[in-house]
Amino acid sequence: MKKHRQQQLIIFVFFLSGLLGFIFSLYMHRGSPQQQKTDIEIIQTFHYPALFVKQLEGDPSAGRKIFKEFCAACHDKQPQIDVRAPRIGDQKAWQARRQWGVSTLLKMTINGVGAMPARGGCFECSDEQLQETIQYMLKQNK
Repeated sequence: MKKHRQQQLIIFVFFLSGLLGFIFSLYMHRGSPQQQKTDIEIIQTFHYPALFVKQLEGDPSAGRKIFKEFCAACHDKQPQIDVRAPRIGDQKAWQARRQWGVSTLLKMTINGVGAMPARGGCFECSDEQLQETIQYMLKQNK
């Protein structure tokens, strides 16, 4: 009898856990249909980098968008990943890089340097898009 009671308790705990997870999911995804559409669009661009980059062809703000998608994790003012990469707003760190010139920075980005992977992690980006992103980052640190 005791074993039967224990099995019932385990089933109840799993049921309760699933129910609470479902309720939490509904709570986290509440909002207007427009907000839900925006969330879906963000998820799609995040999971499909080739599609994201293709959509940026000819976009005058491609550098900013690529920065936010691929570079900000390490180069933002408050990066999610602290690998001691030069951060936006660190004038001293970017002053030296500005002197190296865009072509040198592009070569470094293409090849990778330190913890930065080749092509800055944006394997789908063209050299021109990477250059636009570098120029965007330099403009943010004038």
